[in-house]
Amino acid sequence: MDSQRHAGKVAVVTGAANGIGRALAARLAREGAKVIGCNVSEGSRAKAEEFFAAEQLDVRLVRCDITVQEEVDTLVAEAGPRIDLLANVAGAMDNYLPLGDLDDDTWHRVVDVNLTGLMRVCRAVLPSMLQNGGGAMVTVGSRASLGAGPAGLAYATTKHGLLGLVKSIAYYYGPQQVRSNAVLPGGVHSEMHTKSNRSGWAFERAGLAKATMAPKAHADEIAAVVSWLGSDEASHVNGAIVSADGGWSSA
Repeated sequence: MDSQRHAGKVAVVTGAANGIGRALAARLAREGAKVIGCNVSEGSRAKAEEFFAAEQLDVRLVRCDITVQEEVDTLVAEAGPRIDLLANVAGAMDNYLPLGDLDDDTWHRVVDVNLTGLMRVCRAVLPSMLQNGGGAMVTVGSRASLGAGPAGLAYATTKHGLLGLVKSIAYYYGPQQVRSNAVLPGGVHSEMHTKSNRSGWAFERAGLAKATMAPKAHADEIAAVVSWLGSDEASHVNGAIVSADGGWSSA
């Protein structure tokens, strides 16, 4: 950890109250950044605020449902006129539902968070980065961005889709010094992966894909990769899809 890696920088982290998001917010603050984090759950925010306060970290948490444009706009306004780093960590799971069991409510919820909400946050932050000479967007995808086995249909579809979003931003705004990259974790010790499944046979089928999964990562191991991609040390890395799954995707 480099205590000066993000000195003087302003970072926005979605999903900052749990798992990878909380670990990342803490790491960025320890590396010198002013961090504005968001989460939709009041209970999770309260617990995270206690943690950040106990660690004396410069992290401010606000409520933001990234599926609501007005709340996204408020989040960006809270960050101020300059945003150097956007870390997209917020996400929703789909209970391992395959096509035949998938209901519309689950589909819309997962797509709204994992794709539409992601787009809204990137779009809202972009003007600040362009006005201030550049910035970095780092999006947390998944091993499911590369295959179908680790989750259900809605989750896998959105995690594949976010790669297109990440690369499109990199292609069009790279010349204006806005970098966009993705990190693809495998299994992670995180609250997000404790949700129950709703399709027994599909969950069993998913187990075949998970048979080659490496041991789960700790959240800070993923946060370290995100932090580096968002730093000036990675100034020539743009449009990259970085697997951080312990070699799972190599199987």
